[in-house]
Amino acid sequence: MYLGRMKESYHLCFTSHDEVMFRDAEDHGMFLNILALRGFSLETEVECEAEMSTHVHMNAFTAQPGRFAGQVRMSYTKWFNAKYGREGRFGEKYTFISKVEGFYHQLVVFSYILRNGLHHCAAATAFGYPYCSVREQFAGDLGMAQEVAGHWSKEEMASILPRYSEFPDEYQMTPQGVFLRRSFMEIRKVEQYYATPRGYLYQMNRLTDESWSREQMQDQTGPPVTLRDVEQADENTVAQLLKNESGRNFKHGRMQDLDVCHLIDHDLLPGYGVQSVYQLTATQKQRIARQLFYEFHLPEHQIRRCLVMG
Repeated sequence: MYLGRMKESYHLCFTSHDEVMFRDAEDHGMFLNILALRGFSLETEVECEAEMSTHVHMNAFTAQPGRFAGQVRMSYTKWFNAKYGREGRFGEKYTFISKVEGFYHQLVVFSYILRNGLHHCAAATAFGYPYCSVREQFAGDLGMAQEVAGHWSKEEMASILPRYSEFPDEYQMTPQGVFLRRSFMEIRKVEQYYATPRGYLYQMNRLTDESWSREQMQDQTGPPVTLRDVEQADENTVAQLLKNESGRNFKHGRMQDLDVCHLIDHDLLPGYGVQSVYQLTATQKQRIARQLFYEFHLPEHQIRRCLVMG
């Protein structure tokens, strides 16, 4: 409870369309660590999340959604800026905050968040996207391989986190130093909305149609939540997301943003004598952009955000 306010459920989202938010797996891991730390310090229950290249979705049960989202963003921005020699605010200024009321409304928001990798063509199914809590629900029943805990002491864990980080004894880390989702997220609470593993599989694989809206009308708590609401997208973008939902648009050989960033950061940057893409001149970025376009046949919008060309 915060200043007399009761905890409520919120869908939170922030975006960065001009530059990728995560350039490698370490970035994803640090974001997850910050999510766990800020959730603990602000008495916020993190229920589910999906970290995409240009935006992050999460659902949190909290009395202070704005403060929680703001501290997560600020902490991650400080870490990212220090790692890459970057300055300034990261991403669009606005943070989307929407209170979620009603069983069916909540079920739909959970499902849209957990299916985000599928909607953005980052995987052939919702379960194929790793930077999301989708594999945590009913993991044992569905035969999902779970990350194992490393042999860390609490002092060792604290040594790789931002200074003065506090966290409870039950938090565990992977051998790579990332908090296990199941040790700090409300996995069981989310599972209760799906009731059974079969119910969960159904929701992760059903196609979006009018039945989603009709089911939410049973809550009598307001208009139904749609994919357009969750993604804050125009009609053309929503139409593309719905096409991706079938899984037919996903191609295993297509380079994702993490692949492109790895190519830039590890294969191309050394030839320019810099440590970070943020140290490249405009002329150098144009040269690399041409190489990515003609040699790797990458789309312009992907090149621009991975090279931070604005």
